[in-house]
Amino acid sequence: MTMTESDFEVKEIHTKEEYRRLVDVLWTANSHPYIAVFTAVHPVSGHTAEDRVKDKDYDCEIRWAAHQKNPASHFIYVIDKKSGRVAGGCEWLIFRKNPFPNGPQPIPCTWYPEGSERAEYASQMLSQAFFPRQCWLQRPHAGVNAMGVHPDFRRKGVGRLLMDWGHERIDPLGYESFIEGSPTGRFLYEECGYKRVVCLHIDFAKKNPSDEWNRLVHECVPPPILLLWRPPRGVWDERVPAGPWAVTESTWGENKSVEEVVKEV
Repeated sequence: MTMTESDFEVKEIHTKEEYRRLVDVLWTANSHPYIAVFTAVHPVSGHTAEDRVKDKDYDCEIRWAAHQKNPASHFIYVIDKKSGRVAGGCEWLIFRKNPFPNGPQPIPCTWYPEGSERAEYASQMLSQAFFPRQCWLQRPHAGVNAMGVHPDFRRKGVGRLLMDWGHERIDPLGYESFIEGSPTGRFLYEECGYKRVVCLHIDFAKKNPSDEWNRLVHECVPPPILLLWRPPRGVWDERVPAGPWAVTESTWGENKSVEEVVKEV
């Protein structure tokens, strides 16, 4: 029987136990097909069943702790109503003020030992990937992070439900949205009103690299990173400039948020 969007329910995650269920799905999603870069941005100590249990538990601990410290973070997941299984999920980031008041900053890796080349590799990749956002979007905006759908539930509208959850919350605020996406998610994002503004190449070149560095570059190479942008409410009209880097305080004119309208009443 064909499943429809009405067969699912979208929920915001409020407990670590709920989030642990999503972590299980995200790890499965990134193994089918295998996404090599996942091992750089998540703690992978080995490839045995015992390693996987331990690593997923650690991943859950550190990311839940970071979520609790970040008021912009919203973990959500989609539940299959019939089976109760988690079909997919993601993190929506809704920044109600400038999240980068000090400009672009390096992103540290906290899931591999400090000083290790694996930690350096992960930090270098993330710092480059998020550098454009830190430069261009020093204002309230939103974004999507770590989206995944279980292989059993793909092409059933789960990704669209995850996107709609965020847009229903940011569109009344008049916020732009920006995603550091992969080619596999591109068409979903474009269907939701995003357009690619840049395709980013991560530079791992290093003078006199070690054997370990060369191995990481070979084994954990990320796919092309597509920087996708959606203007307020997904409206691509004559006000929209060439990209988010060209937005000024006057760009959106009278595009007031619901919050601003309420304040004026």
